[in-house]
Amino acid sequence: MLITNMDLRSLTCFIAVAEALHFRRAAIRLHLTQSALSQRIRVLEDEIGTPLLERDRRHVSLSPAGAAFLGHARAAVASARLATTEALRAARGEIGRLRLGFTVIAFYGALPLAVRRFRDRHPEIAIDLTEMNSPAVEVALAANEVDLGVLHPPVYTAGLDCRTLPPQRMLLAVPEGHPLAEKPVIAVRDLEGEPLLIAPRSIGPSISDRMMALFHAEGITPTIAQEVTPMTTLTGLVAAGAGLGFVTEGIAGVTRPGVIYRPIVPEPPSLPMAVAWRRRALSPIAERFIEVVASDHGETE
Repeated sequence: MLITNMDLRSLTCFIAVAEALHFRRAAIRLHLTQSALSQRIRVLEDEIGTPLLERDRRHVSLSPAGAAFLGHARAAVASARLATTEALRAARGEIGRLRLGFTVIAFYGALPLAVRRFRDRHPEIAIDLTEMNSPAVEVALAANEVDLGVLHPPVYTAGLDCRTLPPQRMLLAVPEGHPLAEKPVIAVRDLEGEPLLIAPRSIGPSISDRMMALFHAEGITPTIAQEVTPMTTLTGLVAAGAGLGFVTEGIAGVTRPGVIYRPIVPEPPSLPMAVAWRRRALSPIAERFIEVVASDHGETE
């Protein structure tokens, strides 16, 4: 039965009369005049093409067409009310979907716990998780392929805003059995001539430049054996004896056979972290997620 052209108010009026079987009582219930209610019913019947109610001066009853129509009318009104409720809940960020882009390094920090807490607090919000490198997160945000991105600033893509998260401290991954693994703390100068595994500068030009500045400040030129990404692969190459490399404390927190992690002096630059989004496109759901991430990091607004 087609009801696409019928307004919900008319359907509500018909339902009220069908349940009360009395125009005056139905009009009082709907806060309408009896004549206005009768007019709505007549328009509805004209639109359908058949009487829905049989009435005389004393009685009102459903016609066969009205009896058949009543269940569908109730379903349509209930569906519209549910749609309104769900739309309002979505506008408040209570239901819906969050598309989250993140780097491998981010998922070796506080992000997994934040995702779990968010799911516990908002079980009716689905989360799509996509791992990518930091520049790719920026591209995905700009293209509206993700709603939020956890990445490593500075951000180079125009039109993005971000909120800083605590940075990740850097440690040196050393092959087990390497002479430097015997030292509790390794000096940067100890890396003179050692084969180093580093991330390509294109992945993080800012941190790359700061690392190079650290080497130059100590008067050494690093020996780059291989460019490697992501850091999880770098630790595997360290375990294989391919060289030494810097990793975040989050990566170092996961035991890898054949790899020893040591602090460095002078302290190397930490890896910055942030959550980013398209400017003026922060949805209520995304705001809720940022609140969870901020609370997990002990931040306050």
